[in-house]
Amino acid sequence: MAKYELEKLSAETQSALSQLFVITTETIRQFETGEYFVLFGRGSKRVQNILGIEREILILGNVYADQQARSVRFARRIINESDGRLESTLCVIVHQDGRGNTKLKRWGRENGLAIIPIYTSTGILPRGQELERLLSYEFFTQDPFDVTGPVASDAQFFGRRTEAQELARKLQLGHIRSCFGIRKIGKTSILHRVLAEIKNSYDAATLFIDCQRDDVFNLDAAGLLYSVEQSLRGMRETGQSYAEVNATPFTGTTAEATNRFQAVLEQFNVPVILAFDEIDYITPSNGSAVQWRHGFVEFWRNVRAAYHAAARADRKVSLLVSGVSSRWFSVESIDGIENAALAFIPEEYLSPLPRGAANAMIKSIGAMAGLQFDEDALEAISSFCSDMPFWIRKTCSSLHGKIEIAARPITLSVATVSTMLEDYGRDEGAALAKVALQHLFRVYPELRGPALSLLDEGRALPPSLQRTLTRYGIAAANGAISGTMMRMALVMIAEEQPVINELPAQPEGEARPLISEWAEELAAISYRRNMMERSLRSIVINFLRVSALSSKGSATAKATLLAAVGEKRRAELEPFNLDLIAERLYWLELVTIISKHWLLFERVFGDKSVFNRNAEIVNDRPDAHAKQLEPSDIAMHRRALQWLDERIARV
Repeated sequence: MAKYELEKLSAETQSALSQLFVITTETIRQFETGEYFVLFGRGSKRVQNILGIEREILILGNVYADQQARSVRFARRIINESDGRLESTLCVIVHQDGRGNTKLKRWGRENGLAIIPIYTSTGILPRGQELERLLSYEFFTQDPFDVTGPVASDAQFFGRRTEAQELARKLQLGHIRSCFGIRKIGKTSILHRVLAEIKNSYDAATLFIDCQRDDVFNLDAAGLLYSVEQSLRGMRETGQSYAEVNATPFTGTTAEATNRFQAVLEQFNVPVILAFDEIDYITPSNGSAVQWRHGFVEFWRNVRAAYHAAARADRKVSLLVSGVSSRWFSVESIDGIENAALAFIPEEYLSPLPRGAANAMIKSIGAMAGLQFDEDALEAISSFCSDMPFWIRKTCSSLHGKIEIAARPITLSVATVSTMLEDYGRDEGAALAKVALQHLFRVYPELRGPALSLLDEGRALPPSLQRTLTRYGIAAANGAISGTMMRMALVMIAEEQPVINELPAQPEGEARPLISEWAEELAAISYRRNMMERSLRSIVINFLRVSALSSKGSATAKATLLAAVGEKRRAELEPFNLDLIAERLYWLELVTIISKHWLLFERVFGDKSVFNRNAEIVNDRPDAHAKQLEPSDIAMHRRALQWLDERIARV
């Protein structure tokens, strides 16, 4: 019965898609415990242009009422096995799960696929233009830039594939490596990628120590050594090739824990790889775990002793240390005690993406949402984000949300993205970068002063500090600040510094000069006009929307609005959605739109000539001119504002 229903849905899908695709392959296949119909479809020229595709696309379907992640894994496998015949980032899945659209899109993002879900509760699919609109909407509304956790799949891992493979190879040979970098630079992503590469390609025993876990950083040096030893012993007994450390408190001495650790290392005939992530939690920087102030040197001194003992016994042991601050691995002593980690753990960094890789990342992911960028736009985005992959994703996610769905696929120019980048930096980007910098300065406070000094472009830094700031992505190779978001964040942090008041103290009892009445009047006029302009934007958009919905066959609200502005401004505003266009309209443009569609607004403002006269007075903006106003001028502005206020308040 289930197979009959699946074949029936396959036939219905082919019939519905017949005007849009030519089906070249049709099969029924099983994957894990599921059964699917599999179609390869070559899109018509129109569909190819809409979706931005050149190859055939995979069309998958099932009749299950609850979609599982295996559907997306199956799609990814088929695409990978097609040897380039199928589009690598796009797939259509026909299903009967009422909640399936959201799930499939999310799983698709995790696997580097733009899933176009088609839900049918009755087994009947829309056809023709209705189906075309559905495909376009489902494709363009998803946000492929929105990846919040670490990425490891080939489709999402940009610019560092070779780096990860080389790091895995060196660890298998018994090397000690480190991976330091600013927050959200991609350390955990590359660490996961390296561990996956080791699992798939090498014969080794890998123990992962996540130092941010409470049960891990609350241990002392002896306890962590003992926990590592016990976890390795368990792997040895069970034959596991990978495990996460099992934090176990230890009441013995550090010497006893070290002897046990050294003994278990000698029992392995394959390389033993110890991978430490979020290492900052077991350094003196962690004020909530004071035992690591003195325990840091103690721990690494004994790890070094066990490492050398294993080498003498002809056993391969590798270390990978990942975290934000390289500070405690670069100082000669801590509290007067020689730092055992100084010559043991190398100072290596995960820097921002190379510019070519950053541009390729934007280009590849953007294609999954119908967004294409010219070369200058790619450069502008990468430069704005200092080539930081997470910052790029967040920025492009913001751009994605501001581009009208109906306008896609669309090629964005540098002129279009520049204004959106400025808005994003002011609204979110600077704060995002500030969080990353503040975290770095908290665990590596010595970098705060040199980093802020970059704002003084004429000031030179010692070469060693310059190199460190470059490795962290704060500075470019030429010594300048690496990007706009970074500069914004540094400015915000600098402004939080206490300001020394160099003005002479005011004599006691002497009254401060009062703000002039003229300045107060200007401030009041400016405030009232800004509030009114905001209300006017809302009225214009809502009235145009209602008009478009109530008149069958009439132009959309966006089209009506754009028709009322000049040709040059129309080209600038075209890519944006209606709400964003409204935010960008000038006062005179709002007035022009109202005048051109006076029949819609007449019941609000009454007399058109009176409206235009008062709008012109308000637009004069006396607060923008450094000149004295006559009392009659101020009274005139008050009356104009009052007239408009009263009519807007009626809506």
